[in-house]
Amino acid sequence: VSSENIILPAMSDQMTEAELLTWKVNVGDEIKKGDVIAEIATDKVDMDLDSPFDGKIVKLIAEEGSMVNVGETLAEIEVEGESLLGSLFD
Repeated sequence: VSSENIILPAMSDQMTEAELLTWKVNVGDEIKKGDVIAEIATDKVDMDLDSPFDGKIVKLIAEEGSMVNVGETLAEIEVEGESLLGSLFD
C-alpha cells in the first residue's frame, strides 16, 4: 500500500488555477478511478474532477472555496500495489 497525491490537472492550455467548489468524497471513502471526487470552477466553466486512482481517501488538503493552482495537491489517496509504474502494465 502506498499513497499518491491527487493534483489539479490543467483542463485547458490557458488554465492556471481553479476554485474548489465542493468535495464529493470524504476521508475514508473507497473510490474507483474515474469517480467524481470534487467540483471545481475555472474562469470558463464549472466541472467535475475525476479520480486518477483506485483507492481510499486519506486526506483532503484543499479547502472548499479555495483557489488551487494547476499541479497543486488537492487530496491524498491510499492505493494498493507498488507505484504508478505498476499501473502501466495492467
